[in-house]
Amino acid sequence: MTKQEVKLFRGDFQKAVAQLEEQYGVNISLGTIRYDVNGLSAKMKAEKGEKIVRATKADFQVGDVVGINHKKVNPNDEFIIVKINIKNIGVKGANGQMMRVSPSLLVKK
Repeated sequence: MTKQEVKLFRGDFQKAVAQLEEQYGVNISLGTIRYDVNGLSAKMKAEKGEKIVRATKADFQVGDVVGINHKKVNPNDEFIIVKINIKNIGVKGANGQMMRVSPSLLVKK
């Protein structure tokens, strides 16, 4: 398989599982796809609950108050966005700690 075929496969997979998501009330996501000339493999995950919308850096501005959706971060902690980089966002915690975080982990407060 080629990289282009894998990209097409991911799109077609999302369309195909939409009915299953609706029928069973789950969110189905396809993890990293590994491929070679013979085929591909990937990890699929189905979770009950609301549809998770991944945020992008365009959803945030410097000065916004956000939380971080990560198992190692307290969900009640608040952070202020201080810088928006190309791939990640710089945030500052209440204790003055600076971190770089992927936009998909940020939640507006």
